[in-house]
Amino acid sequence: MHINKRILFLILTIIFAAQFSTAQNSMVSNAVQAFHNAEYGKSYELANDALANVEALSGDYVSVAFYYLAKSRIQVLREARIAKDQEKLSGMRNALIESYFDYKDALKTADAKLESDILLDLSELYNPILQTGLSALNTAYDDHQPENVRNAALKAAEGYLVAAKDISPTYLVCDLLGQTYFSKGDSLAALNLFQESIGAYKIHPPRSPDFLIAYVFYRKAIIERYKNHDNMLALSSLIDGGKLLKAEFSRLNSTGALTPEEKRIYDTGMADLVNFELDIYANDPSLSDEAIIRFQEVLQMYPEDYDKHVAYANMLESVDLNLAIDAYETAISIDGTQELAHFNLGAIYNNLGSEFYLQGLNHKDDIIADSLFHESNKYFRKAYTYMEQAYYLNPELIQSIRALVQLANSLGLEEKAAFYKQKEIELRGF
Repeated sequence: MHINKRILFLILTIIFAAQFSTAQNSMVSNAVQAFHNAEYGKSYELANDALANVEALSGDYVSVAFYYLAKSRIQVLREARIAKDQEKLSGMRNALIESYFDYKDALKTADAKLESDILLDLSELYNPILQTGLSALNTAYDDHQPENVRNAALKAAEGYLVAAKDISPTYLVCDLLGQTYFSKGDSLAALNLFQESIGAYKIHPPRSPDFLIAYVFYRKAIIERYKNHDNMLALSSLIDGGKLLKAEFSRLNSTGALTPEEKRIYDTGMADLVNFELDIYANDPSLSDEAIIRFQEVLQMYPEDYDKHVAYANMLESVDLNLAIDAYETAISIDGTQELAHFNLGAIYNNLGSEFYLQGLNHKDDIIADSLFHESNKYFRKAYTYMEQAYYLNPELIQSIRALVQLANSLGLEEKAAFYKQKEIELRGF
C-alpha cells in the first residue's frame, strides 16, 4: 500500500513539474510575442517572471528568456526617455549594464543563430555603455563633487568600461579603462591597458586619425617614469607616440581633410609629447650627451619657442656655462617680457661673481686679488642688470628682490639696497 502511494506521489510530482515547466516556457513564448507586438513593458515582465524560476525552463528557452529580457529592457528605457518619465528612468538607471549581463547569460546556451543576434545587439550596446562609463569617469574627476560621489562614480565607470571593453576592446575603451585603474592606484593594470590601447590603434586605426592618441603614450610614459622609475622606457613611449602622430598627420593631410581644429589638436599633442621628453632629458644627468643632441633637434623644429630655449639653457648650466648664457640670451631675444630667463641669467652671473670674489679673498698676491675682485664686480653688475629686469617684469618675485638686496650691497649701492629691502618687507608683510 505504501509503495503504491509513493509511486502515485512521484507520478503527480512529475506531472506537476511538467506542467510548471510548460507554464514557464509559455511565459517565454508570450514574452517573445509581446516584444514583436511592440508591447515592451509586457515582454520585460514576462521574461523577468520566467527567469525567476530559471531551473524550470527547458532547452533553448533559457537563452531566449535572457535575450528578450535584455532587448525589452532597452526598449522600455528608450520609451521612458522619449516620454521623459523620470520615475521610470530612475528605476531603469542600470538598464544598460543589466542588459549587458543578460546578453552574456543568453550567450552561455544560445545556438549559432541566436548567438549571432546577441553579438549584433551587444555591438549596438557598445557606444551607450562606453558613453555612460565616460560620463561616470568625468564625474569621478570633478573636484566639485563630494568624495563619496566621486568614489561611487569611479566604481561605476570601471563596471561600464569593463563591459564595453568585453564587447569591443577598442583603443578608446582601453585608454579610458586604463585611466580608471590609474585613478584607483593600480598602475600596473593601467600600464597594460594603455599598451593594449596603443596596440589596438595600430592594428585597427580609425578611419579618421584621432590625434588624442598622443595622450595614451603620454599617460603610459608617466607611469614608466614616475611609478616604474624607468626613464628609457618612458622616452621610448614618447618617441613612439611622436612617430605615430606624425604618420597620422600625414595620412589625414594627404586627403585634404585636415581642419584647423585638428591641426591645433595635433600641434598640442605633439608639443606635450616633446616637452615631456625634454623634461626627462633635462633632469637625468646620465642622459646629458643625448639630451644636448635632442634639444638641438627640437630647437630646430621650434626655433621661436621661449620655454624650450629656457629649458635647454637650464640643462646646459651643468655642462657648459658659456653655452647656457648664449641659450638664455637667445630666449630673451625671442621674448623679453618673461622674467625667468632674466632671473636665471642673473643667477649665473651672481654665482660667477661670487666665485671670483672668493678666489680674491683667498689669494695671497694683492695684485692678482685686486684683478679677481675687479672681475667679480663685472659679473655682479651684469647680475644686477638682469635681476633688476626680472624684478620689473615681476615685482612680486621674492627671489629676485632678495638677490637685488645682496647684489646692491656687494656693489656699494646703498640706496638701491635699502629700496629693495623695503620691497622685501612689504612683500613678506614683516
